[in-house]
Amino acid sequence: MNSIFPEFILHAGSALKSWFCDFFISCMRQIKIPKIWRRALEVAIHKLEKPLGVPKRDRPISLLCVPFKILERLIYTRVDPIIDPLLPREQVGFRHGRSAVDQVTLLTQDIEDSFSVKKKTGTVFVDLTAAYDTVWHRGLTCKLLQLLPDRHMVRMIMEMVGNRSFTLTTGNGKRSRLRRLKNGVPQDLTWRPFSSTSNFSDLPTTVSRKYACADGTWQP
Repeated sequence: MNSIFPEFILHAGSALKSWFCDFFISCMRQIKIPKIWRRALEVAIHKLEKPLGVPKRDRPISLLCVPFKILERLIYTRVDPIIDPLLPREQVGFRHGRSAVDQVTLLTQDIEDSFSVKKKTGTVFVDLTAAYDTVWHRGLTCKLLQLLPDRHMVRMIMEMVGNRSFTLTTGNGKRSRLRRLKNGVPQDLTWRPFSSTSNFSDLPTTVSRKYACADGTWQP
């Protein structure tokens, strides 16, 4: 029995992998996904530095279907090498090898350089409120079509992003009724660098330097 059990697990895993592969291929060809993949469970996480009892101060985390996340990751792995080099140089949010720490370091260096030559530095901080909750889908489609030379893939991405719904749960365990999302993308989406493209790609050219993070910019 002990010798048969590992072989059974191996065979079952191989069969499941093959089934998922065929299913994902079917989704890609037909540009359709199951309805259940469009639903997310939003968990409201309280920010420690914010007062209690104010829902807008909580951080929503989207729990998505595991098969949806697998397909999303597979697509992301294919298109990231094409899109990432075309994203604005100032944008660092959710990109490989970059972080907000780099931007803080660069900003600090700019301030010190100005101070060393006896100049003053002014900084403007722009925070995009609910940046990922208000992503304009039609605008995002246009941006992706400019960056990605594959209309079929763009349609698949927008099929996975659009027409979504969610239920919200808090610390007391209660859930809200099902609600629809007209705009925006899930908080746990792997494609966040692409979705924020619509926020940062149209920044005007200025003499001052700009540092863009996930949902805001700094301009000294």
